[in-house]
Amino acid sequence: MDNLIGKTLDGLYTIQELIGAGGMANVYKAVVSAPGGPVPEGTVVAVKVLRQELMHDADLVRRFKNESKAISLLNHPNIVKVYDVSVGENLQYIVMECVEGMTLREYLNERGGKITSRETVHFIAQILRALDHAHRNGVVHRDIKPQNIMLLDNGQLRMMDFGIARISRAENQIQNGKKTMGSVHYISPEQAKGEETDPKSDIYSVGVMMYEMLSGRLPFDADDMVEVARKQIRDTPKPLAELAPEVPPGLVQITERAMAKLPVNRYSSAAEMLEALDAYVQDPSVTFQYQYVKEEPEKVVNEPMPQKRSIRRPPEKPAVNPARPKAKAKKKKRSGFMPVLLGITTAFALACAALCWTILNDSSNIMTDRDDIVLGDFSGMTQDEVNASEQVASGQVVVNWEEEYNNDYAAGYVYKQSPVAGRTVREGQSVTLTVSLGIHYVTVPDLTNYVQADGEQQLKDLGVSVLVTQAVDESVAPGSIIRTDPAAGSQVAAGTTVVIYVSRPQVATTTKVPSLIGMSVEDARTLLVQRKLGLGSQTEQYSDQPVGSIISQNPGEGASAKLNTRVSVVVSAGPEPAPEPEAPSESTGSSDGSGGWLGGLFGGSSSSSESTGASSSSSTGGGLSDWWTSLLG
Repeated sequence: MDNLIGKTLDGLYTIQELIGAGGMANVYKAVVSAPGGPVPEGTVVAVKVLRQELMHDADLVRRFKNESKAISLLNHPNIVKVYDVSVGENLQYIVMECVEGMTLREYLNERGGKITSRETVHFIAQILRALDHAHRNGVVHRDIKPQNIMLLDNGQLRMMDFGIARISRAENQIQNGKKTMGSVHYISPEQAKGEETDPKSDIYSVGVMMYEMLSGRLPFDADDMVEVARKQIRDTPKPLAELAPEVPPGLVQITERAMAKLPVNRYSSAAEMLEALDAYVQDPSVTFQYQYVKEEPEKVVNEPMPQKRSIRRPPEKPAVNPARPKAKAKKKKRSGFMPVLLGITTAFALACAALCWTILNDSSNIMTDRDDIVLGDFSGMTQDEVNASEQVASGQVVVNWEEEYNNDYAAGYVYKQSPVAGRTVREGQSVTLTVSLGIHYVTVPDLTNYVQADGEQQLKDLGVSVLVTQAVDESVAPGSIIRTDPAAGSQVAAGTTVVIYVSRPQVATTTKVPSLIGMSVEDARTLLVQRKLGLGSQTEQYSDQPVGSIISQNPGEGASAKLNTRVSVVVSAGPEPAPEPEAPSESTGSSDGSGGWLGGLFGGSSSSSESTGASSSSSTGGGLSDWWTSLLG
C-alpha cells in the first residue's frame, strides 16, 4: 500500500487514493481537511508529489521546481488551476484542480483515432488559447500531446502536466539547451536535435496533433524511438490531403504551416495561428498564400591541403635616366609649386578644423587616453554581484539603477540592460540596469453589476488580461458582469487572465404545452408551431365529439416540455355505430311429434323445439328403453 494514502500533508491535504503515476511524480486524489487553505475545506483536489526515490536526482528536482514555478504563473480556463505549491527538503508537491473527465487520447481512441474537421478546430482553438496565455507569461510547455489534455463533459479542454516546461529566462537557456525532452512523436525537429526550444516548438506539436486528428494517424512512427526522432528531423510526412481528402484545403494549409521543419516557416505565435483558424471558421473555403523559406542543405567543407604561396613582390621602379637634362626637371618642379602649396595649405586648414571640432565635442576622450571595451552581460545578476563584477568594480562601467515589476524574474535580479551586452563602448560608459521588483500582484475588484466595457477597462488598467464569457443570471441585467474568476478580492499576478462572466438574456429551452382539446388537427399543428413544438402521432377513437376534433393529448395541457417536443393526439372518429341484429334461425323437430325426453326414454320418437329457433335436437328409436330392456333380460 502507498505510504502516503491516509496521511495529511502540511495539516491541510488528506490523501485518499492514487489516481495516476508518471515518470517523475505520482498524482493523488485528496481533500482539503482543514480551514485556512487556498480553497474551502472539503474541496477535492489533485496533489502531484515528486517520487521519493528521485529526491536525490538534482536534475529532476530542478525540473519539478521549474514546473511549480511555471504553472503558478498561469491562470486560464483551459489550463488546470494550481492552488498551492510546497517545495520542502523531504517532500515536494503541487496542489491542483481535480479535473473529472477523460484525456484527449482516450477520446481519440474511442473514435478510432480520427475526428471531424469541426471537432478538430474546436479542440485546437482551446489549446492555442491556453498556449497563448502560457507563452505570454514566459512558459513553454515542451510536451504537448493528447495524453496531457483533459476533456470535460461540457466539451472544454484543460491542459496539464507542465512537468518539463521551462520559464524562458537566460539562466535556463544554457542548462536546458542540450537536452531533448518531450514525447518523441510530437516533439519539434529542433527539440529532437537537442537544441533550444521556444514557443514555436509548441506550435509544431499542435500541428502534429491536428495532423493526427484529421487523418487518424501520426506523421512519423517507428518501433525505435530514436528512429522516430530522426524522422522528425529529416523526413517529410505523407501529405494530409492524400490521407484525408475531405479536409478543406485551408485547414490542410494551417496544419502544414504549424508543422514546418524550420521554425521561421511556422506561425510566429499561438495567437497568429488562432487568427488563421478564425478565418477558416468564418469562411471554410478560405485558402492562404503562405511563403516558405527553403532549407539549405548542410554543406560539407573539405579543408584544403596547405600549399606554399608565392610572394608577389612589387615591380622595381625604373632607374632614372642620368642622361635626362636637369634643366627640364627643374622647370617641371617650378610649374607645379603653386598648386602643391595651395593643396598643402588647404589640407592643413581642414585638419585644424577637424581637430578643433573633436576637442569641442569630445574633450574628455582627447584629454584622457581611454580604451574601447566590450560591455559585459549583467542580466540575471543581483545588485551586489554587478557591483563586484570586474567592469563595474574597476570603474570601466558606471551603472544607473532602475526598478520595475517583472513576473519572470525574482525580486532583486537584473532583467534588462541598456546598452545591451556585447556592445563596444568607451571606458567610463554608463549603462542602465533594470532590477526586478518581483511579481506585481493586484487585487481583483468587485465588478458585480458593472457594464461589461467598464469592468474590462478596470481590469486592463490593473495590467491583467481579460477573457469574456456569457452566463445566465436573472438577477443581473443583460450586458452586466455577474462575477469574475478569480473572485473579487483575489490576488493575481499582473499579466494573468481574469475571466468575467457577463449576463445574457435567458434563452428559454422549455415551454408549456397548450390545450389542443376540441381543435382540428390543422389548427393544433399551427398552435404547436407557434409554441415551438411539433405535432406527433395521430390516432382515431370513437367518441361523442365531432369527427376530426382532438379528444386527448400527450403531454397534457400545462405540462413543461423541451422545445421541439412532439405532442401526440387522439382524434374523434364520431359515435360508435350500433351492432346489426342477427337473423332468426328456423327450428326443426321429429316427424311424429311425440314424446320429447320421455319419448326418448321409453322408446318413442321425440321432438323438441325452442320457440326462438335458436337450437334444435331430435331422437328416434330405442334410447334408454332399449338399454333398460337389455338389462332386464
